Amino acid sequence: MLQVKHNLEILLDTSQNILLLQGCAGDFLTQLSNWLKTQRKTVYKINFNGGDEYYYPETIPNTFAFTDKIENFPVFLSAFIEKYHIDSIICYSDTRQMHKIAKQISLEKNLHFWTMEEGYFRPFFITVEKDGFNYFSPIPKQADFFLKSLPYLKHQEYKEPQHTPAHFWKTRFKSLLYFWHKKKKSGKYPHNQHHRNYKVWDLIRFGIAGEWRRLKFRFYDKSLERKVEQCKISNFYILPLQLFDDAQISVHSDFSSVEEFLMTVLQSFADNAPIDLKLIVKHHPWDLYFKDYTKQIKEFIKCNPQCKGRIFYIHSMPLPVLLRKGQGMIVINSTCGMSALLHLMPVLAFGRVNYNMAGLTDQGSLENFWHNPTPPNAELVHAFRQYHMNVTQVVGTPFSKVHWSDFSQKEIK
Repeated sequence: MLQVKHNLEILLDTSQNILLLQGCAGDFLTQLSNWLKTQRKTVYKINFNGGDEYYYPETIPNTFAFTDKIENFPVFLSAFIEKYHIDSIICYSDTRQMHKIAKQISLEKNLHFWTMEEGYFRPFFITVEKDGFNYFSPIPKQADFFLKSLPYLKHQEYKEPQHTPAHFWKTRFKSLLYFWHKKKKSGKYPHNQHHRNYKVWDLIRFGIAGEWRRLKFRFYDKSLERKVEQCKISNFYILPLQLFDDAQISVHSDFSSVEEFLMTVLQSFADNAPIDLKLIVKHHPWDLYFKDYTKQIKEFIKCNPQCKGRIFYIHSMPLPVLLRKGQGMIVINSTCGMSALLHLMPVLAFGRVNYNMAGLTDQGSLENFWHNPTPPNAELVHAFRQYHMNVTQVVGTPFSKVHWSDFSQKEIK
């Protein structure tokens, strides 16, 4: 077995005419395009709305606009690929409608299809996957694959960067600009339906509501954080919630909503968990602006008095505090699960997620998990992490700087 290559190295080796589709709400694809050009690649871009166009303007050579109905996109894309001899397609997230179409056409035409997303290991990285992200990734989901690959990795002891990029407000500002320009140019793109169809004033309203919630729960969260650190609250499991409109719920799970998942776990806790066990429900940090499950949780405790004083709902407590003290975690396709595995914490994963395999996550039932959680195999955790660090992860964040140049092969002088 030869040394395992990083996906970006494979992309450079196998691509010459590269088509970029839709990115995130920012200049992520512009940065990527600039780097690809230093590698002597010809880069094309299709914009789908005014937000795309703002961050990747048509003044950049080989930039085009798709202004037709989505049902006409397959014909448009097929003709585009033939005309410009496209050999690789890159998109951000593989679950958007136009990206699912592009993936299917890539398979039919034997092209390379690459998808990028926020990192499997956050907050330091982004993910680069071939043919699909998360459960759609073609990387085998068996323990032996990762254990046997370890000796062939370039960096068998890959170290994480020491600085965590601060991009919370930058992300909010870039999103606001994106949707402002989407609205501004809606006449040019009359048929566009973004997968997150927010209006500018909605974002402002959600932002105000989110900051109010952050202040409202700040002292409660801080008080609970001290109790956890001082072991005044101990013997607890962690239940991190997903973003309410995330594809990990709508595509990669059998739950119709985060609330359904939450209520399912809470009911199982009430019916099956040992009486001395506690549960800390952690709100998704990005969902603070859109959802609040306080009312539902209070109503549940009211109907299940045996849970009083045993269920805690937090909004902004740092996850590492919980990971240092918790006894187990229940997730639905969350990267929090990977963080828990790195702490060798037992994890029960719902939904379809790439790390849900024997040796990493508990393969039993939720009812049994409350009593007999299975911890991960430390050797497999190490091999799994090192494989992805060497193959799928790139240092950076989608809303700030990405270290593409770490993989440069032939920069133009």
